[in-house]
Amino acid sequence: MSTTVKWGLITGMVYVISSLISNMLGLQQGGGGSMGLGMLVNILLFGITFYTLFLGVKEVRDTELNGYLNMGQAFRSGMKIAVIAGVIGAIFSFIYMKFIDPGMADMIMEGAEEQWDKMNVPEEQREMSRKITGMFLNPLIMAPFMLVWVAFWGVIKSLIAGSILKKEPPPTAPIA
Repeated sequence: MSTTVKWGLITGMVYVISSLISNMLGLQQGGGGSMGLGMLVNILLFGITFYTLFLGVKEVRDTELNGYLNMGQAFRSGMKIAVIAGVIGAIFSFIYMKFIDPGMADMIMEGAEEQWDKMNVPEEQREMSRKITGMFLNPLIMAPFMLVWVAFWGVIKSLIAGSILKKEPPPTAPIA
């Protein structure tokens, strides 16, 4: 198994576990306590997935590229990891929302309605928000959106990891 596949699977499992924890805490349904807890979970998720991507790029550098890595190689390796993780997350999201907890979308919408009540959102804005929210709560839309979201953050994480881990080979001296 290639290094990027291994770390993509590990990172994908981090997304799955994070999703399960968020769901158990009620964060995905708009409940589960404070907004601060949701923010903390997202920060931890970002940090852990950056770390797994970083370790994957580092392992590629150290084992496959003889200890050398340029930004392009780091970016490609990081994006492979991110795309694999995104595919795992997207498949899990689809399966979870379609088969395991098909009522999750309704719970999320109820949580959104409660928030709109607290903010006194006018009915015409609510109707537009319901359409947009409902569209994104469709598992066929949410799964590809998750893949795009993970890939977007994969770009940023790959560039950061590459800038930290890059190590150019020494220049070769021309033969006189």
